[in-house]
Amino acid sequence: MKNVFLNLLACFLLIRADLYMHSPPGSNNRNRERKDNRNNANRLFDSQNNGKGGYPWRGDATVKTADPLTYYVGSKLRIEWTVQHSCGANPNIHCELVIQAGCSDSMPALRDGYPQSNNCWDSNSLGQGGQDNINCGTKGKFIARKFQFNNEGTSTIPVGRPKNFYSGNTPEGLEYGMHENYTFYETCTKTSRNYRLYTSDQKLKGKTARFTRQNPNGGRRGLECPEERDYYPYWRPQPWIDIAVLTSDISFCDFFTQSSQNTNAVGYCDCKGRASGGKPCPITEKACEDFSADSQWKIMPSKGVPPPECMYHPFSRDNHLGNTFKMNDDGTLDMDSTDQPETAWYDWTVPEWATNQQCVIRMRYNMSTKDYNSHSYAKTNEIGVGYDSSYNCPFVTGDTGCSNGDPDCNSVAEGDVPACYSVLTRSNIPLQNRPYVNLFDDDGTTGTAFKLGLAINTHQTGRTFQDRSYVFNVNDAPKSGNIINLGLRGRRGNIVQAYPAVEYDFTPSIAHITEEDWLHIQLHGSDFNAAKNANNGEGWKFSDRSNIVQMDSRNDNYPSHHSRISMFSEEDAMKWAWLGQPVDECLDIKDFDNGNKKANDYNNCGKLNRAPNRFPQNPEDGLVKIPAGTHYYYSSRNNNFSNRAQKAQLNVAKVYPDPRKLEQRKIQLAFAIIFVFSAAAAGVAGFAKAKGLCCFQKKTHVPITGL
Repeated sequence: MKNVFLNLLACFLLIRADLYMHSPPGSNNRNRERKDNRNNANRLFDSQNNGKGGYPWRGDATVKTADPLTYYVGSKLRIEWTVQHSCGANPNIHCELVIQAGCSDSMPALRDGYPQSNNCWDSNSLGQGGQDNINCGTKGKFIARKFQFNNEGTSTIPVGRPKNFYSGNTPEGLEYGMHENYTFYETCTKTSRNYRLYTSDQKLKGKTARFTRQNPNGGRRGLECPEERDYYPYWRPQPWIDIAVLTSDISFCDFFTQSSQNTNAVGYCDCKGRASGGKPCPITEKACEDFSADSQWKIMPSKGVPPPECMYHPFSRDNHLGNTFKMNDDGTLDMDSTDQPETAWYDWTVPEWATNQQCVIRMRYNMSTKDYNSHSYAKTNEIGVGYDSSYNCPFVTGDTGCSNGDPDCNSVAEGDVPACYSVLTRSNIPLQNRPYVNLFDDDGTTGTAFKLGLAINTHQTGRTFQDRSYVFNVNDAPKSGNIINLGLRGRRGNIVQAYPAVEYDFTPSIAHITEEDWLHIQLHGSDFNAAKNANNGEGWKFSDRSNIVQMDSRNDNYPSHHSRISMFSEEDAMKWAWLGQPVDECLDIKDFDNGNKKANDYNNCGKLNRAPNRFPQNPEDGLVKIPAGTHYYYSSRNNNFSNRAQKAQLNVAKVYPDPRKLEQRKIQLAFAIIFVFSAAAAGVAGFAKAKGLCCFQKKTHVPITGL
């Protein structure tokens, strides 16, 4: 196999290309802070995204554990996202989006970060600071469990603690979110970085895999390894399993699928946890043999699962966090297969290898230009790593070529010149940070020359954008047949307040199933939104809740009369509309005026304030079969006409017997009838013969005499 490295940082124009996961909800490093902007950009991973993005933690605010959704093995889960810059076969860009999953078998003690105090607080206030302790069994008010060591659960997990801190066996450790484990990060800090990677004119301040062109100072985010985060496929063992690669050029798909650790073993140097003369552990077999007397080159087997699916990323335009077009395999736009414009999505079949585990989904996004031959590593019959360290600026290699040592100095040389010179020629483009170029080669002494400043920042031109989901469960399916997940996306607030997240919606918002399929409905809400008043968000000011109510058409904003409900039985229709709220404790409708004065009342069940964060509590109760037909539904709480819509459509096809199978059944039935009658006839005949009945009577022979 080629010694090739896919550089997710091979994008060479300054592009702010944020990535936001909407379904399942991406955290963007949030947890339980009730703020428009997240507390800590370094909590779990390096997202490079705007701090306003992401969704708050969802679940029961009083428990000490996760309160996750459950997806069944074999079910279809729609993953949705937006990217700020273009992707797909857009001529402006080259891109890859890599979807992966990490589960508790390779990420032991995987967690979001959960409060461990034995006390709760009055959650109707902004935060727990200064709040009196309340018994967590208290009824009649909004409450949440207190964090004891990590307020709001948003601090970065510390390093250098005992093993049981990371394994989740201490209350303090459980309050910190953790995806990659401490052993993975510690190995990263003791392993050599890959010196063949292109770093432009960035001067990396360390020798280990903590230091990359995107992370030259070696900053820490959670327990991820910066080099593994920034490059794909990675050349050392890592805990993530590849799900899919979506790209702008499917000619690279063979490379992606054949290089995945899903199916490929990778080598690594076991340095026994020690450095040799201050040198980090090497990453090649030869260097490993020479490292120390007891260092050993080992092979990590493949993960033993199928390779990732590879396909075109949906077509999107620049500077736009919005809807996309699907693409055909020939690179043309698919204008016919979608019911409406939609954000980019991928339907994941939840795999058997994730059974009985807790998992998270990870997404990374790269965009590149064709100014450099950055993707030659993935082209057929080409050897190498693409744009590698041989193209680094002389300043980095120690040979500046300038008397004053300034990498940004100018040159009047013709033809090829060192990349760190601000000279634009027929065969050269400047690679240094924020260059000024003389576009027309005019002599500066004539007074006619001028230089244009280019917005090219080599620290940012190569960037990996990332988002991750919260923890979810994967279980065996309790029912046979196809299962399609129906969930939610969005957060509290109007379109401007929620951005770059989105307002409430169902996902998928238009679903196509059959009457024999199972629809797995799970409704999940948070109590940790930034406070928004009734005009910008319905119900309790910190919460989001959604129900399902049928309506006659998508043009309507009133529910269907119960006599016209076709989507559910009347009992199930009440279940999904009311969400299990205690009717006997709810305020009577006479207590409300036609305004919103009672929106924050704990017992305002009409606004779903008593609904649980996760409904139904038993995930299996969310499995339903829907009668054939076209059904329209919405959330009565959030569908605020002229402010926001939360409407959806379910197209349920009737399943007709296959005519060929029907004919076979007729033939089988005919043979069965013949067999039954034949067997019955044989039985009757046998009985009659045994008894000498009917034609089986014994004949009496009379002797003939008188002859």
